[in-house]
Amino acid sequence: MTLAVLSVNAAVPRAKRAFAVSRLGLFLFVTICWLFSGSMASAQSSGKPRATKVAVAEVTTETIADFAELQGRLVAGATESVTAVISAEIEILDLQLGDVVAKGQDIAQQDHAKLVLNRVMLQAQLAETNVKHANITVEIESETALLQIAEQRVVLLERKADRAEDLVENNALPIDAAETALSNSLAARQNLLSQKSSLARKRAQLAVATVAKDRLRAQIKQLDADIAATTLRARSNGQIIHLFDDKRGFAREGDVIARILDPSVFEVEVEMPVSQLAFLQDVNTIKARTLDGYQLDLALRVILPVQNTRTATRVVRFRMESPPAEVMLANNAVVTVQTPITNPSPVIIVPKDAVIPVPGGHIVYVAVDGRAQRQLIKLGTAVASGFIVRSGLAAGAVVVTRGNEQLYDGKAIDYGGDKGKSTPEAES
Repeated sequence: MTLAVLSVNAAVPRAKRAFAVSRLGLFLFVTICWLFSGSMASAQSSGKPRATKVAVAEVTTETIADFAELQGRLVAGATESVTAVISAEIEILDLQLGDVVAKGQDIAQQDHAKLVLNRVMLQAQLAETNVKHANITVEIESETALLQIAEQRVVLLERKADRAEDLVENNALPIDAAETALSNSLAARQNLLSQKSSLARKRAQLAVATVAKDRLRAQIKQLDADIAATTLRARSNGQIIHLFDDKRGFAREGDVIARILDPSVFEVEVEMPVSQLAFLQDVNTIKARTLDGYQLDLALRVILPVQNTRTATRVVRFRMESPPAEVMLANNAVVTVQTPITNPSPVIIVPKDAVIPVPGGHIVYVAVDGRAQRQLIKLGTAVASGFIVRSGLAAGAVVVTRGNEQLYDGKAIDYGGDKGKSTPEAES
């Protein structure tokens, strides 16, 4: 009984404390509600909703050509094929597919033992020809000396024949002696002609030996070049995009051992409608971008004179003015190219930051008498200063470029002295 009374007495203070706390919470809640209702009533009584601070810019007019986006592709402008120079065994050096090589770097080595053997044989032939050439030279010198003696003998015998003839006419010498002198003179002439003919043959043989020497030297020089060429080297800087399948194997003459692509030399190829080709003449630079979002500046290089009758398009090649160093370009990579579809004419440009995408299109908020007016617009192509507006805006309109995310039609705005401030350039 005593314990029960003590328990009841202990519970009474706890109940009182709980009741006091609940009364305090109720008092605070009523106070907050009264203050909030008072502030709302004060705002409503003033009749001036709080304005949102924003930044604005004017819609401008620029004289440019309208553009359409066409899909093109990157085309390698410089590709080198390293081919086998002979049919022989080959060994690929310490390289793999995708490695970057420098001009003059060794790619593979072909077995050149047969070429070395051919060179040894040609050198032996050249040595033999040199001996023949020297022998003929000596013979020509001898023949030349003999010819001079024969010429002198002919002159001497002709004089004897003439004197014998004079003596015969004066009956001082028998006619048989005159005939003998004449016969000796004719024999000397015959010997002289034979000597000249032999000398001519010797000189012809010398000329043939000289030509043979030159030919053998040329063949040896070519073999030296072929032996050096069996070490297959890159002739330009680039990246290996194809490599011989076997580390060691057999390659026939002309087989492609490696294909090297220069990653810094690319062109952009686009199939462009024939009706739009004329507009390219008035544009110096064409904008393009890769799938990674990198911007490219292109210049027209050539319009190929081949037309696709099914699509009424022609292939157009553009060169890159200054390819960005940080972009990893690849053959056949997709590029979006902005090609002109009109001649340069005045168009309305809205800043990029003013455009808000919504279901079904795009909107901007126009600043009209201190309030935001929602305006649906139709956009064209992106340009350096913003977007081309096809409909929905006029030049000189003031649009909200910052703080427009929380606006609604008719919302009060405060743009103070920000009117006309420049906005960041739009990405093309």
